[in-house]
This record gives sequence, structure tokens and C-alpha cells, in this order.
Amino acid sequence: MPLFLLPAASGLLLAAAFPRANQAWLGWAAWIPLILFVAGAKSRRAVFFGGWLAGVIQFFILLRWMPEVMASYGGMPSFLSWAAYALLIAALACYPAAACAFTRHLIFRRGERYLLLFPFIWIVMELLASVTPFGGFPWLLAGYTQTRFLPVIQFADVTGIYGVSFLLLCVNTAAAWLFLNRKKRGREAYIPLLATGALLAGVFVYGQIAINRWGKSEAPFQAALLQGNLSVDDSYDALHEKFEQGYLRMADSLAPGSADILILPESPAPKLFQSDEWYRRAMENLARRYPLGLVLSNIYFEERQDGDEAYFNSAFFIAGDGSLSGVYDKIHLVPFGEYIPLKKLLFFAETVSSEIGGFSAGGELRILTLGGRPANAVICFEAVFPDLVRRFVARGSQVIVNLTNDGWYGVSAAPYHHLEIARLRAVENRRYFLRAANTGFSAVIEPTGRIAASTGLASEAICLGWFGFIEEKTFYSRYGNVFAWLCVIISAAAGIWAMRGNDKPED
Repeated sequence: MPLFLLPAASGLLLAAAFPRANQAWLGWAAWIPLILFVAGAKSRRAVFFGGWLAGVIQFFILLRWMPEVMASYGGMPSFLSWAAYALLIAALACYPAAACAFTRHLIFRRGERYLLLFPFIWIVMELLASVTPFGGFPWLLAGYTQTRFLPVIQFADVTGIYGVSFLLLCVNTAAAWLFLNRKKRGREAYIPLLATGALLAGVFVYGQIAINRWGKSEAPFQAALLQGNLSVDDSYDALHEKFEQGYLRMADSLAPGSADILILPESPAPKLFQSDEWYRRAMENLARRYPLGLVLSNIYFEERQDGDEAYFNSAFFIAGDGSLSGVYDKIHLVPFGEYIPLKKLLFFAETVSSEIGGFSAGGELRILTLGGRPANAVICFEAVFPDLVRRFVARGSQVIVNLTNDGWYGVSAAPYHHLEIARLRAVENRRYFLRAANTGFSAVIEPTGRIAASTGLASEAICLGWFGFIEEKTFYSRYGNVFAWLCVIISAAAGIWAMRGNDKPED
């Protein structure tokens, strides 16, 4: 059997472990072929290519929605959208490739036992992918395969998503180690698997305790999340009608007193809250129907000192008396979607759509209020970044409001991925997560990661769900990626130690 079939097998298994295939159980074995390849390949170059191949296969399958977005909304010719997609996949695959090559480097220098450091090195790769390039793209971190197994993900309130990924990699590495060494080392070969089994048992016990505790969180308020299903593909008249009257009709369909807060999603916005008096008054009057008011997405603009105007993708918090209590400007913008990174260098590039391009980034982690209680908004893509979300909670936010427009993705795997990502943010910070999505999935997510209420995809709908405000801060909310940085320290120490070793000849 050609050796490169092993990383190819891992790429396929990993793709199946994520939504929409939802074969999450495969995550407990998907890396085994790749780890066996790392242990057996004859050169760093071969290992790098093997890791890269696994990444290419996985990412190509799971991010298949991207070329259509670039072609449909960016006006990019089909062949160029596929070329850009191929370039992106090739770049993203370099992260797992680097993790594999570095692990093999340690084995060459210090011996085969250094294969057991693979989980630590993988987390370094995931952390790096969370911040680079252009702010990072941590969309497919390993731990997201397990969001439906609630007991497994509960310890993310200590380690963040990276701990869940680490657990998976430990199981895979220990199993691969046993396969490679059961004859040569005898009983000693079982030690990593036994240690991992003890870790897994502890995770399950912790998970059950956490579910019993946080599953009883008070939820005295009910949120109404309006899923308008607006599209930039709608005609001018249809889009305006949906935006001006559609949300009002949906709100009118709610029984009086059935909701404490109304939340409107991120969507195409043909009317500006700041400059359109009719729309502003309509939203202020709508907010007065609800004790905790209204949260909506709109474009905020301000004039700069040089006379130009800056535009922000923003969340407006309108209090129950109709007054504007605050505005949050999106901090983490989508590269090539909402802005052009390195604009002087990439002057030829255009944003995905003129409907959303050219935004400025907000500069403040702003805590706003709902009924006098501290809350925050994260807008669309921001929910993907664990450290960004947890910093709002560290500053005192007691509930997380997420306004998103997943309409760009169509009926693909992407909305499913995005929803599962949101579940980890709720667990990491032990907060109710109110997710209003323009085309779905809108959801109320409990602090355990359980979806208490949700809508379907690509339809107009209302999501009603109960929530509460929580004051207690988790270890992760307070201290951030301590676990991930511990993996960085261990990997760096191993790299420094390996510098003292003698390299074996490569083929």
C-alpha cells in the first residue's frame, strides 16, 4: 500500500467527522493514519507533504462553499474563484503539514518517544491558525467535531476549544503508539493509552457535573430572534419591503407579552438607522414593546477629521423606553469581505461584495446593557474567535448576543459549522448565547452548549427561547488561552532540546 494513502485517509475521515456528515465518532480515530505516517516516513519533506495532503483533502471538502460565494457575490469569474479557493486551501493545509513535520523532526533528533508530543504540537498549530494570516481562520478546529457530545466539551470552560482538540489528539496518538509498539515494548506500550483513558474518564465526570450544574441556570427571560431571510439577490423592491415591513410583520405575529427582548439579525440594510427618520422611529417604537428592548444590526457612520466618512458594521442596542443605549462596532472584520488587508500591496483586490465591503474596524470591546444588565454583541464571523468572545465576558458581559448573516454560504455545510462553533463559545464562558441569523440557524444556546431553541435553514422564522444573565466568570473567561500557551511552551522546550541531538540521515 502506498504510504501516502495514510494521510489521504485521515483527510477523508476528518471531513466526515464535521457537519454535515456528522460522523463525530470518527474524530476519535481520524488522525491515526496520519500519525502512523508521521512515525514511518523517511524524511521531513515527505512528512510535510503528507500532512499537507491530509489538510488539502479535509479543507477542500469542508470549505466547498467558498468558490460559489466569490463567484455569486464577488462577481469573480468562475475559474478565478476556483483558483483563489485552491490557493487558500493550499495555504491552510500548511498548518497541519508544519505540525507533522515538526513532530517528525523531534523524532529524528531525540527518538520515537517524541511522537507522543504530537497533541501538544497540534494545539500550537491550531492556536497559530487562530491568529494568522490576516487575523486567522479557526473554522475547523478539531474540537468542533464533538459539540454534540455535551459531556466531552464541558471542560472547555477551563481550556477553551483547544482542550477538546487536545483530548481527541491524545486518544489518536495513544492508539497509534500502541499499534506501533505493542510487540516491541510489551506492557509499556499501553501506558499512553491508559493515561489517556484516565484523562477521558476525568473529562466525562467533570462534564456530567458541569451539565448538572449549568443546566439548572435560571432563565427567566424570553428572547424572540427574527430570521428575516433577506438576500442581496432579492429585487430592490422586495429587499426594501422585507427590511421595512417584514420584521414589523413578524413582530406583530408574536403574542403580546410573549417576549422580553427582540433581536434582529445581521442582514442587507437598505435603510440607515442614523439617517432615515422613518426607520429609526419604527425601530424605537418596536423596542418599546419589550421590557429589555431591541437589538438590531445596521451600518454606523461617523465623519473623520479629514472629512471622509468611516462606516462600521454595528449592533444597535435600543432600550425598552426607545432610547439608544449604545452601539457596538464590529472589531474583527472578514478579510476580502468587509475590508482589504494590506491594501497598498493588494491594491488590485476587491471585497467579496460591494454591499458589505469597505468597512472600518471598531476599536473598543464595548459592554452595553439590556434592562440595566451588562451584555455584549459579536457580529457574524467574530463568534469564530474564542479569545475575542471571552474578553467581553472578562469585562463583565452576562449574556452574549450574536447577529449573523449566513446567507452568503447558501444551503451548504457552512451554516452548520457556524452553529456548532457558537455552542463552544457558550460553554467556554458559561453564558446564554442568543444567535439571530438572517437565513438560519437562529438559536438560543444554553451555558452547557445545549440548543434550547432553534430555527431551520433558508426560511423566514421566529426563534423563541428562554435565557438569563450569569455573573460568574469561568477560568477560561478570566485567563484565556493558558492551556494553549502551555502547549506552546512544551513544544518550544522540545524544539530547543532537539537542537542538542544528532540528526539521522534522510533519504
